[in-house]
Amino acid sequence: MGWPARRRHSAAIASASALLAEQPRSAEQPEAGAPAVLERPVRGITTAMPSIRYLDDAGQSRTLTIDSQPVVIGRVATCQIAIADDLISREHARIDREPDGRYRIRDLGSRNKTFVNGQTITETLLAPGDIVRIGDRILEFVDDGTVEKIDLEFLTPDRTDPTGSEWVKFKQPVTLTATQLESLSRLSANLGATARPEDIAGSALSQLVVDLQAERGFVAVKGEGKRDLRAIAQRGLSRTPGASLTPVSQTFVYAAILQSVAGRYPEHPDDLQTKAGYASTGIVAPISYRGEIVGLIYLDRTKARQPFAAATVQHLLAAGTQLGAMMADASRRLVEGAAREGAAWLATARRLQASLTSMPARGEVFDVATRLIAGRTRCGDFVDIIHLGPDRCVVALFDASGQGLAGLVQAVGLRSAMRASLRSAGDEPNLAGVFATLNDVACNHATRKLVTVNAVSIDLASARVSYISAAGPPPILLAGAGRLVTLEHPSLMLGVDSAYTYEATTVDLPSPFLLVCHSDGWTESTNAAGEVYGDKRLHELLLDRATFGPPAVVVEKAAAAFNAHVAGHPHDDDALVVAVGT
Repeated sequence: MGWPARRRHSAAIASASALLAEQPRSAEQPEAGAPAVLERPVRGITTAMPSIRYLDDAGQSRTLTIDSQPVVIGRVATCQIAIADDLISREHARIDREPDGRYRIRDLGSRNKTFVNGQTITETLLAPGDIVRIGDRILEFVDDGTVEKIDLEFLTPDRTDPTGSEWVKFKQPVTLTATQLESLSRLSANLGATARPEDIAGSALSQLVVDLQAERGFVAVKGEGKRDLRAIAQRGLSRTPGASLTPVSQTFVYAAILQSVAGRYPEHPDDLQTKAGYASTGIVAPISYRGEIVGLIYLDRTKARQPFAAATVQHLLAAGTQLGAMMADASRRLVEGAAREGAAWLATARRLQASLTSMPARGEVFDVATRLIAGRTRCGDFVDIIHLGPDRCVVALFDASGQGLAGLVQAVGLRSAMRASLRSAGDEPNLAGVFATLNDVACNHATRKLVTVNAVSIDLASARVSYISAAGPPPILLAGAGRLVTLEHPSLMLGVDSAYTYEATTVDLPSPFLLVCHSDGWTESTNAAGEVYGDKRLHELLLDRATFGPPAVVVEKAAAAFNAHVAGHPHDDDALVVAVGT
């Protein structure tokens, strides 16, 4: 990949550096036969005024700032957003500011309904990045909060392309109109010098959704395997409580990276299938950098009257090439800026990390070894071993990287709260209860930073292991030489949703055993060729019979393999590994 790999995103979990506070609300019950009133998780109140981004009747990009006054969208000139379209009612929809500072959109009894993120609504609270469709016109609700990241589980693993798919060879000449060139020039507008690749992807996607009048979309980068994709930006794909996203053909989407092609479906309006289960029309194009495919852009409309035009594929192809260069340049600037300006700050953060954390001690029975390989631009990983007696301990790994000093301090506070909760629980530590308490503390903290936490409770007396992985890589349990089990059961990171329910998973403890936990910086660090170290390499090392042994030996071999892979190539994030045995 053309820029350093970023953080892992577990299912339904957002990037810690991008997600803002959300509070879930229950869906109101609609009247019989009426569209549902959608209530979705929304961001906290922001200081800057939100706005609506849209194209006017001349095709020019417009932005209307929303204040305390209602904004009416409709066909008549007296509307705050007036759009001359026969599919739009005279007064079609209205956006109002709620007493708590959030914004609600209401359909005003329009003939052709109002859609938010592809779903018909009577009214709903708006969240940053929501896409509103009125008639065939698209508007984006823009706030100064960033949009949550997504998983890609709505990509259906089918065996066929959507009906009427038309494929465009990636390297064919691209011819763009003056209007398209103007649109592409706006992709790099309003981006600061410290913008990250994720920020650039989100900003560009927002512009493309409006310019191409799409209803939803995402930007994803390639992962370790051929079919590994990691979404780093989305628009219109927020999931409502209890609802599912309109599925998308996996075959169509993955062709962008597997075949290096762009495409669209369907080819003709007569082939639109709004009831087939998939989005009715979509376009996809690769993101490239210096001839290498590094990701993709996907846009669709769930229930469209017209398919995307062939010209939009050309537009998206050019945007993919431009976006790849912009993201790579942003990564380079961030690295150079960190080296030039961030050295003093990082040194201060390192000193604070060292003073607030300590190396975990071995117990009467448990042997412990850890290794921290410091990141270049982010720090905040640390591990704690909480001994609850000679035959019971809890291994807790905290990752506050990317959350700054406030995140590190909050993570240390959560560690103290975990210690107190576990030691007051007596003989039966309840991990689920502990995580519920920690999550409540994190959600109601003044600074509200998001913290990744993995906790594993080892009980020798009952020969059982219980664990919760709050957005961290799954712990690894070695059941003797050459026998490895990953403790997969992802949960939401702390500080996102105060109502989230954590559940501990319990498995039998083998004898002998070795528990290995690591932060995502360990497996996501890259070498000079851009190859991530990855789970596969770590697992192969641990499966080697020669590796199984005392924790100190395992940690030293893991560190040697890690250093041999990166071969001196600098990595941004902390890389931490801990091994526990008896």
